Amino acid sequence: MKMMKHLACGAFAVALAAGISGCGSKEQTYAGPKVAEGTVLALVSRSGNDTTLAPVLKKYKMDSGWTSEDNLKQMPAEMKDLVKELELDKTECKWAILTVGDVSAAVQGKDVPDVALVLATTLNLDKAVAACEKKLKDDKDAGKPEFKKETVAGVSAYSINSKDFKVGEKTVVPFVASLDGQLIIATSSKAVLEKQIALYRDGKGASADFGAFALGANDAIRVKAVKVGENVKKSIPDQKMLEGLKDLLPDGDKLVLGLGSVDLALSASADGKDVKLDLAVETASDADATKLVELAKGSLTPLTMMVKDAKDDGMKLAAGVLKSIKVEGKGKVASLSAACPADDLIKFVSEQKKNLK
Repeated sequence: MKMMKHLACGAFAVALAAGISGCGSKEQTYAGPKVAEGTVLALVSRSGNDTTLAPVLKKYKMDSGWTSEDNLKQMPAEMKDLVKELELDKTECKWAILTVGDVSAAVQGKDVPDVALVLATTLNLDKAVAACEKKLKDDKDAGKPEFKKETVAGVSAYSINSKDFKVGEKTVVPFVASLDGQLIIATSSKAVLEKQIALYRDGKGASADFGAFALGANDAIRVKAVKVGENVKKSIPDQKMLEGLKDLLPDGDKLVLGLGSVDLALSASADGKDVKLDLAVETASDADATKLVELAKGSLTPLTMMVKDAKDDGMKLAAGVLKSIKVEGKGKVASLSAACPADDLIKFVSEQKKNLK
């Protein structure tokens, strides 16, 4: 727990950039996210302001994120000072991508996976680290993180060191760097940072498994996992742990172990009237895809019955989404799509946000 607390604190100033909404569409030198070799999971996102949702976000004052004037009024003084010091209300964030490597050792509690968070942002890293060090100055904990300036692959970077950053007997040393003031790269190790620098600066080491993985024109979030069944088998070598899946579906364990890629996108329709969700799951065979479709349809029926007479706004939204769902199989791929009126959804989220305050 202490390691997680200090990792969170040590990455605090950097992670702030990921929360910047109102991210403008200014051209960046590094035009789009990339995925390094060895990655098994990637999540890429952009601000809804850069999609056709922009008008409805503006309508409900959801277009400027947590640095909006309204939200700044709710912040404690020290947080406001940090926003002002780092000019976070003016800092742009074009897109962000989180990538994760082989997770088998992590699932077994032996090591952390290769993790990289890349932000296309103009955040000043040196200022962010200085602000974090200032925040940690009065922390008397002997395990508090310390930043050390280093050079990695010819790029100025910081290692984040703490005796509490351990997994078993292994010490974890995260790194963070800035590329030309355009990208912030935070990684779980120096080796991962070297790979990310080679990927973005030199165009080397891209993953063939992810191919042209990128955000579509109106995608807000896209997530893709590859070699799912293979990675499940590596992570859970005792197949008896998967036998419970047979209660849901005959040969359910074999179906899971045969899964290939899983691709999910949350996007806006071309006219901005709907928020859409599309999911595609690659299986080992046409028959497996059919089984997965049948399982999904069977699961949706009781859920639809539960919310059909909903009177609560949130449940009404859920009922509408469930009604819109389409599930089908084409060859080895099982797919699911759903939609929700953008105005209804953003209005609901806006109201929930006000209630939280």
